[in-house]
Amino acid sequence: MKDRIYNLNRPVHLARRDAFLEKAVDTFRLCRAERTHRKQIRTIDEDLYYLNSAVDHSALAAHASTPSPMEPPFLLFLRTLLFTLYSVRVIIDNEHALQDRKSPLWQFLHRNGKADAEVKFARGSEQLLEDVAHLIGMIEAPFRDIQKAAAESFSEQDRARYRRAYEGLQRHLADSRGRRGFTRGQTFWPTLEMKYG
Repeated sequence: MKDRIYNLNRPVHLARRDAFLEKAVDTFRLCRAERTHRKQIRTIDEDLYYLNSAVDHSALAAHASTPSPMEPPFLLFLRTLLFTLYSVRVIIDNEHALQDRKSPLWQFLHRNGKADAEVKFARGSEQLLEDVAHLIGMIEAPFRDIQKAAAESFSEQDRARYRRAYEGLQRHLADSRGRRGFTRGQTFWPTLEMKYG
């Protein structure tokens, strides 16, 4: 019964995975253009939400009895991308705190106003954003191959369900009310699934 449910919903989960991933790639481009700390963090949180949603739907689609052999490594790569971007978010936030004399982190490291040394990360947020951009560039060709393989395996009815789910989610994500942010607690769910799933 379980496989039957996953098989039945597979086109919908693949459509949602694809729409969320495409939105994540577009949002990441916006993130790199942001110049203020707050806007960049807000855009990264939005991007993390889209990536996490793509991971969720990819995992659900991979539970069907007929996944492509490329889907499990693709899911692993999506998780890598999610964790890398989350790490960048944490570093951006802490870089900002290390420069703000009012932040508890700055005050902790510079007790009584005495600066023992300037605290910096070995790799700055700009370099790490470049790393994420490189990972996103690497995902494009395999993503299109997986999409093509799935489309070829679909029945006409599955193709129609995919198209309806994909277009419906794209419309929803284009509406500003469809935007959500990532919460810090959400990073643990993919970690636990990788460990126990």
